[in-house]
Amino acid sequence: MAGIRGATRQESVGVGRARVGLLALLPLIAWGVYWEGQRYDPGLLDFKNAAARLSPLVALFPERAEGLARLGETRRFDRESLHEYVNGHAEFFISAGFKELVVGEYGLPQEASRPKVVVDLYDMGKPLFAFGVLTGEGGDGGPEAGVGEMGFAESRGLRFISGPYYVKMTAFDEGAPLKAMGQALVKAMGQAGVAKAQGFRFPEFGKPLATRFIKENYRGLDFFDQVVERSFQRGDQTIQAFQVMGSEARNLELESKLLAFLKGEEIPVERLEKEGLVLFQVQDPYEGEWFFLRTQEQVIGAFGIPLDAAWTPLKEFVNRGQTQHDEPRS
Repeated sequence: MAGIRGATRQESVGVGRARVGLLALLPLIAWGVYWEGQRYDPGLLDFKNAAARLSPLVALFPERAEGLARLGETRRFDRESLHEYVNGHAEFFISAGFKELVVGEYGLPQEASRPKVVVDLYDMGKPLFAFGVLTGEGGDGGPEAGVGEMGFAESRGLRFISGPYYVKMTAFDEGAPLKAMGQALVKAMGQAGVAKAQGFRFPEFGKPLATRFIKENYRGLDFFDQVVERSFQRGDQTIQAFQVMGSEARNLELESKLLAFLKGEEIPVERLEKEGLVLFQVQDPYEGEWFFLRTQEQVIGAFGIPLDAAWTPLKEFVNRGQTQHDEPRS
């Protein structure tokens, strides 16, 4: 019995020593876990940068431009994350057809934390939607950018469109080569940047004041979408002309819906045939007299100008051909 008790006592002592040893190792184990946790793989955890690298827009950003180098990775924002970059303004882009945004920074490599130029490249899906955000963000005033299809220069910035892309460039240094960098971007866009936003051209009803794009519900009509509206000054009158560009079938459908709506509202409409053109003149108790006509490529009309006064510029516009596109202008 004494031998058994001695062996049991020795086992108890051994177990106690093992427990003490394990307790002593706990801080080391905890340190090891902490240390391993710090050695994460950025490639596995940086999902945002991985998504940015997969975007085809990244290829449009040159590595170097006019002595400036691209600093670090581009950043990508989609419809769900756009508010992180343009907080309070994201809905404006999303409602206009926004697809994605890629942001790149340029500067001197030795000053990587101080970008001299930030480039925001928005994919709006369609040239017309890009046109809409260009005019919607800051009107269509300011000196012409001289880059892309249409754009404007600002004190330290440049905004322009090319195809379905809307580009905003912001400089943090005087004399930053924004125009040259914009031209490099347009060149990289290739054929994708060639597609033009139709709808820039209007009859010359007066002095152009402003142009805007209305994606949906023009004048409260739920079937009247993707409208380009241009305001003109003619004497003391303000004229608002509109047009919708589309296929012949779509234009016919819009004309039919407009006529059905006016009939339903019991608003008088007169069909006129004049010098080969068919127009509809509307005597609207709310909007006053206005008119519209349909061609193969568009539905165009105007508020605030009598048809007699509008006839000559309207006829010249139609005769010049709807497939002809003037150089962009305000």
